[in-house]
Amino acid sequence: MLNTTKYLSFIWAGPTPLLAELRRPIKQVSLEFPIPNTGPNSVTLWRSDEEGLRLWTEMHDVAERIEVGVLHFEQVSSHRTDERIADVASAFQSEIAVSKLIVHESGTSAESGLILKASNGDEIVIVAGAYPHSLAVLGVPPMPHIFEPEYQIGHYMRVPIT
Repeated sequence: MLNTTKYLSFIWAGPTPLLAELRRPIKQVSLEFPIPNTGPNSVTLWRSDEEGLRLWTEMHDVAERIEVGVLHFEQVSSHRTDERIADVASAFQSEIAVSKLIVHESGTSAESGLILKASNGDEIVIVAGAYPHSLAVLGVPPMPHIFEPEYQIGHYMRVPIT
């Protein structure tokens, strides 16, 4: 029997390796909540040089009425007017360890989230949210509907990115 497993990777088209961008120190995060009572649809990791790495989720149909989110990344240089901005713990202002969260659903494996880990053990989790095109974020100041992941967090396989 043929292996029909499909693999959906993070989407990144930047000039540097994605891991290098994710390991850079973070000063702030900004979150955009365009739809009330759902998670943010984008999260931007801001560096001290005012450059940002914006994340959002792109949905992929994997079976009838089943879709999974895959993280999409882009470099940005300015805030959006309707974003909420939050400072992150100072431990994130040095190099960061990065793991990806992979979900297996209906014969498809998808890179649906990531964990940023500071040297003191603090973590920021960003993963596809329960609502289509939303994200779930843990490790930033609490806000309503901020952490409602697509699947229970234990359902994801955590894989260090090296």
